[in-house]
Amino acid sequence: MSIIKSLIILTFLITTLPPIKAQEADELDEILGQDFIVNVEAEVNSGASVSTNGNNSVGVNDSFLSMSVTWKDKIRAVVTSKLEHIFRNNSIEFNNDFSIQEFIKEAYIEIREIKGIPVAVIVGKQPIPFGQNIQAMPMFNNNPLSNLQEIDEVYGLTVELTEGLFGLFDQLEVSAFETNRGDLELGKIDGLSVRLSKTLTENWLLTVSHASLGNSHLNSGKESRTSVGIIGESDSGDLVGWFEGVYFSNNPEYPNSSFALTGGVMYRIHRTTDIVVEYSYVQKAIHDLGIGIKTYLTKNLTLGSEVRLRHHISQDDTEVIFGINLTYIFSSSGDTYHEDYLFGEKKEDDDLDGL
Repeated sequence: MSIIKSLIILTFLITTLPPIKAQEADELDEILGQDFIVNVEAEVNSGASVSTNGNNSVGVNDSFLSMSVTWKDKIRAVVTSKLEHIFRNNSIEFNNDFSIQEFIKEAYIEIREIKGIPVAVIVGKQPIPFGQNIQAMPMFNNNPLSNLQEIDEVYGLTVELTEGLFGLFDQLEVSAFETNRGDLELGKIDGLSVRLSKTLTENWLLTVSHASLGNSHLNSGKESRTSVGIIGESDSGDLVGWFEGVYFSNNPEYPNSSFALTGGVMYRIHRTTDIVVEYSYVQKAIHDLGIGIKTYLTKNLTLGSEVRLRHHISQDDTEVIFGINLTYIFSSSGDTYHEDYLFGEKKEDDDLDGL
């Protein structure tokens, strides 16, 4: 099946499937009482990419369905599923090898303000705090640093502290976790990470992270990652810039590299449209320059496209990657994700914005 045909069918599925009814969550809230809040969130990414090297793909990668139950804003239980696991890789055919262990992306409990102390404890299968992991590009996982910036789908314990840091940092997050990911079994706890965040000014945020991964399930040996990143935005919010450097060792994806960096800017060229320019470099491996554009079609639907020029250093080969996707987001809480959009009912002051 061709890339274009598959993308058309996936887009049709997004726009024709019945939406999740917010009143169902409201009814459950009434049953549980006012102390409980139930929220259902979903994000469906229908995307396709074409490469001059023949690495073409189509699917619903990074799509998820999540349900959370919160009690008095202090205890929250979250279960998140990976919708792409329902389908075969790079196709819209159903996956015959469906596994509930791979389907469940997150399953954790979060406890906040224990005995009035500004601390949070998160236990279960969760994303581990590390780095910045800026997701501004339309197909952000095409960034060659994405696997270096993410530690997810692992069982672990995270402790988050927002006060008592003597003014040096605003937030401290410490995690102990397993490094064998993707199942529902608690394995060997052989990973440790620390992330510190500091608001330098109203417009600038600094993050410093370090992670040690035992990788006892691999033959690559112990892995380490250290990240320093900064992100800033203009007073109007129309311009956002970021930069992050990562030092690492024994990474399975880049065994001959020890340093990588990524940085970019996002500028709002129209009240409904953002343009993104991003550059990434992995020592001895990759130079990657990407340009993307995102347009908010409705308050829940975004159309994005990007092009990446990627040079593979060791092969002395350059490929061009084209990508396009539609992203549909939903929350039963009624949150509006896009304040300005092209189609549908808009805010009352939208007409004034165009003057």
